[in-house]
Amino acid sequence: MPEETFQYAIPREWYEKYAARRYGFHGTSFLYTAKRAAVLLGKDPKDTNLIICHIGNGSSMCAVKNGVCYDTTMGITPLEGLVMGTRSGDLDPALPFYIMRKTGMSADEMDKALNKKCGCLGITGKYSDRRDIEIDAAKGDKLCQLSIEMEALRIKKYIGAFMAELGHVDAIVWTAGVGERGPITRMKACSGLENYGIKIDAQRNEWSFTGNAETYIHADDSKTKIFVIPTDEELVMTEDAYALMKGTYDVHTNFKYSFQDPSYVNKAREEGLKGDLVKRPNIAKVLARDIMGK
Repeated sequence: MPEETFQYAIPREWYEKYAARRYGFHGTSFLYTAKRAAVLLGKDPKDTNLIICHIGNGSSMCAVKNGVCYDTTMGITPLEGLVMGTRSGDLDPALPFYIMRKTGMSADEMDKALNKKCGCLGITGKYSDRRDIEIDAAKGDKLCQLSIEMEALRIKKYIGAFMAELGHVDAIVWTAGVGERGPITRMKACSGLENYGIKIDAQRNEWSFTGNAETYIHADDSKTKIFVIPTDEELVMTEDAYALMKGTYDVHTNFKYSFQDPSYVNKAREEGLKGDLVKRPNIAKVLARDIMGK
């Protein structure tokens, strides 16, 4: 990331002495999905601008500019950014001090609360799992409904911010547990962005519900593609470790991964997809490989 995106507006001494800066997380997931998105777009990674949404119990987003990370939502810890399962995400830095003065909480207690008792769990008072939240929201639970709206709105705000930073966006990519199987969150986060060239297809979005295949959920006339790409952090780490042992490893911009080959197939996922298609045959209508490079 460039310095203007990784620095905090804090005393320079904190950065120089304590390395206090934004680092971000989910790097292997972003690397995998960015390379795979480039394949689906039929473009060289260095020619792609992407917004990647890794949404799970822990969530973050990455703005990819010319194939490399330009900005991300997490900071020096995974606490910054999006509304997560149990993490607060962005908030006024003075809020913890206010609550500590009111309650007598210690710094360690506040740190634990912000990481373990906030986010969707804090909003609903009972759930961090989005599946449970969606079930109760459908039954009329107002706090579960609020949790869904707050999480999606935070994602939408960062989509807008990253669009402003990138200028041109080739694709929005959804990944991780909620990203791959959360049509409600995807729909709410992408709706209303048509004037910015982002148009989600409601039917395709509903059909896309699998961790075993790459799918597309954008409308035919959307200027920006919207892909759902199941992540594979283990494969990235395996190939990195193997290259390090062989002495062939290099930075990812100079390194070619097996999954960058247009003919790459994850055999285990292909097998798993067969079962998914039995349960959800419409997945076959949104397979991204059918529009690869178009």
